Amino acid sequence: MAPSFVSLGMVVLDELRFPHAPTLYDVPGGSGAYSTLGARLVAGRDRSHEIGCVVLAGDDFPETTLAQFESWGMELVVARKPGRQSTRGLLVYEDSVFGRKTFQYTTERLQPAPRDLASSSLLSSSAFHLLASPDLAQEQIQQLLKLRESSDIKSRPLLVWEPLPGSCKPSMREQQLAAAKLVDVFSPNHLEFQALFEDSKSISGDSTLDRKLLEQYAETFLDSGIGPDSRGAIIVRAGGDGCLVSSNSIRGQHKWLPAFHDNQSTIVDATGAGNTFLGALAFAMSACGKDVLQASGLASVAASFSLQQIGLPNLSSHRESESQEQWNGDTFIRRCGLYENQIAC
Repeated sequence: MAPSFVSLGMVVLDELRFPHAPTLYDVPGGSGAYSTLGARLVAGRDRSHEIGCVVLAGDDFPETTLAQFESWGMELVVARKPGRQSTRGLLVYEDSVFGRKTFQYTTERLQPAPRDLASSSLLSSSAFHLLASPDLAQEQIQQLLKLRESSDIKSRPLLVWEPLPGSCKPSMREQQLAAAKLVDVFSPNHLEFQALFEDSKSISGDSTLDRKLLEQYAETFLDSGIGPDSRGAIIVRAGGDGCLVSSNSIRGQHKWLPAFHDNQSTIVDATGAGNTFLGALAFAMSACGKDVLQASGLASVAASFSLQQIGLPNLSSHRESESQEQWNGDTFIRRCGLYENQIAC
């Protein structure tokens, strides 16, 4: 059976340094890990086999991390890279509330590509997530579609593209617009999106969110066209301010959805929340028949599970005897109910 979601993002082994706590090593992260988490949350235990996950593993990749992914019940493809180091990063938290932080890669990056899927069923997935510059996104999409055609896979997959932060600047806006024509969903965060139109020195994460300005910027992409039929969407993720969903298929073109809020949930670290959102969105659209607004609501709930801890959340039970699996002691279904009540108010 073909999977319903695969990410071409990287699985990164992070070293986490804190100002007043011991350093953590080999913490799994990266856009590949977190977007897969999002899809897995929406899929639940009964549909976990519909999630595909590709890991490019060097000689040093921990078996415990592979075991963690295997425990999620997914179709896991491990591409071994003999003589290579796994993709590693250094994440330094500069304060005790996990706010300010810096990140850098410490090894050569092992970036998954469509060719890594060529000999597996993952190539036939109905949805793919990409984190890439516009040039790489176009290259990966062309390679992916060509490989699918040569394998007699006739359907076109849903494509969700997250732009590489460093490529979000005015000088690359035309490349971003061109690449957006090839995907179904284009999704930067609000700071990255602003950086496509403004001098980065004028952008501050502490400034008040200007919703009308973001909608105006979104119309530039809608006018240019998102997706092959210009019916795609741009989703601007804005953290605690929720997300802007803009599409020609939406009445009025723009809709703001709130972030999930629950008094029982403590926000520890926002790392990976955006990736989690997009993995959940892609699975909800490709496998659950949700439209972009419905999927964005489910994605907002899924993102909340990446905020409560350092690293990935803990799946406490995957036993058949359990009626509902729990992540960090809570269930995705419970939070979806809370979110429905939240947006109804």
